[in-house]
Parts: sequence; structure tokens; C-alpha cells
Amino acid sequence: MSSYLHISVTFLQPTCHARLGKEDTADNEWPPSPLRLFQAMVAGAAARWAGDDGTTGAVLTADAPVAALKWLETLCATTPPTILAPRAATGQAVPRYLPNNSADLLAAKWSRGDSLATFEDRTKKVFRPTHLLDGDTVYYLWPLDETSEREARRHESILTAAARCIVALGWGIDAAIGDARVLNGRDGVSLRGEGWKPGHLGTLGLRLPVSGTLDALKTRHAAFLARLKDGVFRPVPPLREFTTVAYHRATDLPARPFAAFALRQPDDPEKFRAFRFENAAKVAAMLRHAACEASKRDWPFPREDSARYVAGHGDHAKRRSIHDNHPRFSYMALPTIGHAHADGMIRRVMIAEPFDGDASHAEWAARRLAGAPLIDEDSGMEVARLARLNDGDNVLRQFTAMSRRWVSASPVVLPGYDGLDMKKAAKLFSRACDQAGLPPGSVDSFEFTGPPRTAGSGRLFLPNYLRGLPLRWATIRFKSEVCGPIAVGAGRHGGLGIFVSDAS
Repeated sequence: MSSYLHISVTFLQPTCHARLGKEDTADNEWPPSPLRLFQAMVAGAAARWAGDDGTTGAVLTADAPVAALKWLETLCATTPPTILAPRAATGQAVPRYLPNNSADLLAAKWSRGDSLATFEDRTKKVFRPTHLLDGDTVYYLWPLDETSEREARRHESILTAAARCIVALGWGIDAAIGDARVLNGRDGVSLRGEGWKPGHLGTLGLRLPVSGTLDALKTRHAAFLARLKDGVFRPVPPLREFTTVAYHRATDLPARPFAAFALRQPDDPEKFRAFRFENAAKVAAMLRHAACEASKRDWPFPREDSARYVAGHGDHAKRRSIHDNHPRFSYMALPTIGHAHADGMIRRVMIAEPFDGDASHAEWAARRLAGAPLIDEDSGMEVARLARLNDGDNVLRQFTAMSRRWVSASPVVLPGYDGLDMKKAAKLFSRACDQAGLPPGSVDSFEFTGPPRTAGSGRLFLPNYLRGLPLRWATIRFKSEVCGPIAVGAGRHGGLGIFVSDAS
């Protein structure tokens, strides 16, 4: 089982005043960033192991904490940690007037000959605490491979001592105590808190140390000590050796990159080409074929097998199966909905990456498939052409909007047989949500419903690997707003199980 480097910080009061900037209007920083944790550990280590002669500790020398902290900054740069933190709420802003700590500014004025400059008695400082609601401990977890685990074991005692030297995390009034150790995977699962994960498209930017952060902190501290040397004020430069990584809640649905296209008449690019709702899977199959043909000519991702990512072939002898769940493109056929005269015909399509993709594959599809033909499998004739679709398209926005409530625009193909048993159908639908990549705990509730008005009255076409499986229309309600596109079920990669946002 995987192991983790685990560093915990427990607040002695259920508040934290950390912010994302120095301004009074800056948002609160919660959870505290890994860089803030690193700085707190550096400050604690400096207080315990100051000096270079190795006489400050019975066993540990000053060189050891430097080596351990430099290894930690490298680990942060290559493997951002997962964070578990108590749920929190931002408190009310309260101005307070404190003795003005302006000696630096006053000394600078004196050095310029302004002998009349005096201290300001008090200055305003705005307090806006983050209130911890269901706990007092923040956990930082770095997954370790075999090599990094050996290094973690080598530095474990030093990192533990440095973490235990932490006195505050946030402002100076945010008193806290720390600890560190290497955990196996089973111990990591037992930790409690709201999960925050790094990802390409997260909504919260948190700072992380990088190689060179420790040296930059030492240089900045030396500059701070010498800021009034020889009676001349020298401003302390800000810390610049760090990086910023996007984080999102583990229960949040990461944004899903996509490329959207309008279907145009082959002989008239100004007119839509419409397909019947019942042929959604056929339209998706034609779109998939166009992507496969393009990938044969140009596939700039040498480490990936285009047969798996583009064609969707899994481990079942180069054919699709409801049991394949590897990263791949989803081909979505979007029915026309959203107004009183909507007819449900398919005039738009979309190619979507998996959740939390880096958008590179969607960008490739948008670039390579613009202007590509859709070829009917039976006749071999061109039946439509793809044209890039503007993000402001009214129909497209309903499939990519932010919403808590999402409704089936095409039926969900359950990944198994329910025998017309609604309890079994609910279990299968829950499994389908997991297979679709919806994070555990993100769905508040779901219910089965009837088809919408725009659903076609004809028989729905299904590819061979989906025939015989039950079809269900459903409504999903998430715990927080999520961004589309969303597709669920065994047909989610082939034009079915598409959901549309519903603000009602």
C-alpha cells in the first residue's frame, strides 16, 4: 500500500487569520498554503538549530535540517500535497487600532534629513478571521514512491523535530503546534477533514515552495536584519522563489475541457445540418471516426495510444466495452433545447476530455477537426461538416454552465441489468456516477424522471455493446455548483447520458 509524508498543524484556537495578500481587502487563505507551512517550519528550525558548528543539538547538526528542508521543497515542487482541513467560514471584518510599528519608515525619514518626523500613535488593522467549524487540525499529505519514501525515512526525524518547532501558522496570533511522520496508506485513510487536491483547473491558487525557496528565505532574513545598517533604510525585497498551484475540493467537480462544433450542411456552411434525436449515438460515432482519421495524420502525444484515447479501444480485443474506464475522449451529441420551440434535433456536437484534463487534447481536437467532414457509415457519403462553435452559443451554454441541478438531455445507459427493480437501478446509477468520474460525496441526490418534451418518439439507436441494457432518465443534484459538460452511464463516451443544467 502507498505511503505518505504527513505533516499536521493543530491550531490552539479555532481561528486562522492567513490571507492571500497583504491588503485588508485580500481574501482569506484557507486552507493555509504549503508555502506558509514551509515558512513556519523554517522559522522553527532556525530557532532550534541556529549556527553552523553542530553544537546546538545532541545528535542533529545544522546541516541536517537544511538538507531535510531542501528535500521537502523539492518534493513540494514535484508532488504538491493533498490537504485535509476542517470546514471553515470567513468571519466578519473588524477594524482595530494598534500601536504603529513604523520605526523603519521613521528612520528612513530621519536619514533624509526630516528631523521633525514623528511616530504615528496608532494604525488601523482589519481582522477577518477564518473560523474552523468541525476540527482544529490541518493535514498535508505527500504520496511517496519507492525512491521518495527512502528519502522521507532518512529525513523523518529532522522533519518531525522541525514541525514540532512550529509556533504559529498564519498571523503571529494564530498559535499552533505541528508534527510530522511517514504514514502507510491505511493510516492516511483514517485522517478526517475536507479534502483539497491539486489540479490543472482548480479554483483556489495556493503557493508552494520550489528548489531555492529556503535559500531565498535565508537571504530575505539577512536583508531584514540589515535593513537599517549604517543609518540607511534598505527595503526588504519580497519573496519570489515559489510557485502557485490550483487546488479544488475533493468533492468538487473539476472543469472538463472540451471542443464544441456546429454541424453544417456540406454544400452550405451557413446552414445547420440537423439529425434526429434518436440518432445521437450515430452522430457521436461519426464524430469519433473523424477524430480517429485526424489522429492517424497528426497525434502530438507520443506517450499515449491514440487507439485508447481517441478510438476508445480498451482491453477487450480492440472493441469497446462497458467495463472500460480508461482516460479517453467522450463524443457528445447535443440536442437543441432551451426555448419554447426547441425540437430536440442534433445540430451541435462536443468532444470532451476526462475531468481535470489539461486541455491539450481538446485544443488538438478543436484545431484539427474544424472543417472536417462527418461520413455516414452505411453510405460512405459526407453528411455534415464541423465548424468551430462559439462559447457564447445559447444551446451550448446550457451544457457547459454552472449549476447544482442537472437533468437528462438524453437517456442514461445503466452499466448492468436492473430487472426493473428500482433499488437495483439506483445502485447501478450510483455506480455509473462513479465510473463517470464524479467525485465521491459530490452528488447530493438523484432521482429517475420521465423523458423531456424534446425527446424523440422514435426508437433510439444503440451500438451493439449497449443493446439490451436499461435506459433511464434522471435528475442529479450536486452539493455545490458544478460546471459541465456532464455525461453519465455506459454510453457516456458515445453520445448518450448527456445532462443539461437546470436552474429551477
